[in-house]
Amino acid sequence: LASLLPPLVRNAMDVSPMETRSSTIKEVTGEDDMLHIVTTRFMQDQANLVVLGKARLLLFETFCMPTMIHQNTDNFLWFVMTDPNLNGDLLQRLVSLLSPYPHFYLVASNSKLLTPANLTMGSGPAKRMILTGDINLLYSRMLDRHRPLLIETRLDADDGLHQKSLSEIQRLARELPVDTRGWQIICSEIHFEWRNDEIVNVGRTVESSGKLRLVREHICVTPGYTLVKHRDPPSIDFPTWPRLGHHLVTREWDECIYRGNGNATSDCWIKLGSFPAALRSRTITSAGMSRVTESIDSMFENQTTLFWELVQKSFSVNPSAAMETSKYLKDNMKSIILDNLKGQCTFGHSCKESSKVKLYSLLNETTIQVIP
Repeated sequence: LASLLPPLVRNAMDVSPMETRSSTIKEVTGEDDMLHIVTTRFMQDQANLVVLGKARLLLFETFCMPTMIHQNTDNFLWFVMTDPNLNGDLLQRLVSLLSPYPHFYLVASNSKLLTPANLTMGSGPAKRMILTGDINLLYSRMLDRHRPLLIETRLDADDGLHQKSLSEIQRLARELPVDTRGWQIICSEIHFEWRNDEIVNVGRTVESSGKLRLVREHICVTPGYTLVKHRDPPSIDFPTWPRLGHHLVTREWDECIYRGNGNATSDCWIKLGSFPAALRSRTITSAGMSRVTESIDSMFENQTTLFWELVQKSFSVNPSAAMETSKYLKDNMKSIILDNLKGQCTFGHSCKESSKVKLYSLLNETTIQVIP
């Protein structure tokens, strides 16, 4: 069977079975010299868009949270950054989801990132921002001046990571040349993409878990986009990120030197191996609305069943949960679209005319009543 599949699909099948948290956690060796931060932004500067927030929270629970729980390393700190004025029910649900995990932190702040500067501005303000997670662990890691390898990974709230993505990012970061002058970027080469056309097709009901396809991008995509910085110890600095957008990195920078390839040691990029390192969801909650309404090739539709098996094993994403989330999006589509339109161009979010055009087009097509 494998020999009949395209190479991209064969690569995706070459993954190990899912390891649950009851298994032995594979800690990265020599972890004391490394600080790995994963940052997810949730409804920042959009606290008043409650319907959109509910939809995005369901996507977070379905596609993001399970993949972080089942990473095969615990050697990272996850910051979920949310608006301090977020709706109370949404905030309490996030607290409930994240609280069981000492290295998962819900941060009530509209800043892009939690840095040591935030933690040293006074114990009162800092601790009031941190709503979940082990405070002692947080301070001991963030204020440790002898962790020269700084790794910052981005993950959108509606996307997920392969169970071995973070450990692979750490391994690769350690093997790159040490150069304190600039940045090294690590990003995925292959990812799964999920969407459910039944949500946006007027007159159809949701009867499936949605479709999956494999995508190979030439650019660096956002889920798992990682910035690596070699700091001169002793240091707790979080240097300012490069201004170059993720979509321009592979065009403007050289490839990093690694195992005989590449020609740069700083301000360079490298792709993760040939495995689907990320899972991206494409829905009406998206600010950019990229590939939400476009058709999917039939060859990928025919492989959805196989892909769901792989996604369950390697991402811990449940197809039944994807179906229930799809139903909610369908039932509340008009309200969600209206909120998404209100959220366009808010601070720190996408501001593209093409997104508004797509949203208004969907709004005109649907006859769904606004849910009170």
